[in-house]
Amino acid sequence: MGVLTRRWIMDGPFTDAVMTTLEKFYEGLEQFLPNLLAALVIIAIGWLVAWVLKRLIRRALVLARFDQFCDTTGASQVLARADIRAAPSECAGRFAFWIVFISFLMIGLSALNVGVIDRLIAEFFMYLPKIFAALLILFVGFLIGNFLSRAALLAAVNANMPSPRAISLVVKFLIAILAFAMALEQLEIATSIVTAAFIIAFGAVMLGLALAFGLGGRDVARRVLEKQFLEKKEQEPDEFSHI
Repeated sequence: MGVLTRRWIMDGPFTDAVMTTLEKFYEGLEQFLPNLLAALVIIAIGWLVAWVLKRLIRRALVLARFDQFCDTTGASQVLARADIRAAPSECAGRFAFWIVFISFLMIGLSALNVGVIDRLIAEFFMYLPKIFAALLILFVGFLIGNFLSRAALLAAVNANMPSPRAISLVVKFLIAILAFAMALEQLEIATSIVTAAFIIAFGAVMLGLALAFGLGGRDVARRVLEKQFLEKKEQEPDEFSHI
């Protein structure tokens, strides 16, 4: 009985099933290995191209005095607040490096000819412009916020308004909220929730600003009204001057 069983295993359907599975595995491996090699070559070339591009961009920006321009516009301060120690030209070079390398990485993965990966890569490249737009909105928003906050600070100091630094911070905070909301809307992340939250936050800040001006500006308003009243009283003719 044992001999017959061994013969059935060696010569029967079980052996055929195992051999068929192994043959399919080797065929798939023969088809996959060239794709894997091509993917590795593409990724290696992408890393080299990204590294060279990073060096070129950094060198070009240094020659164009991009770092000094960022110091003037306040972009360097934005990077410093984000705990980024590198120079703006170095940050731009690193950003270009990762964008190029990730793009080559996606292309290399698509060379594997795996259906799920191909769909993910297609969605990634379709979403990539939105990421660029959102980052640009955030960066420009922070620059505008710094510029307007400085302008508000100077205007408040020149006008002798109370708490000029608080006014400057409120302006910067409002611009930052607006930029953040626009970036999230560009990314299509919970658009309705972001819009509602922005309206609530904007309304709360404006209400707080109105209360601050109302409570803190009482003395200023009183002095202005008293001054206008006295000037008007001095300009009125005396009723008994003709007697």
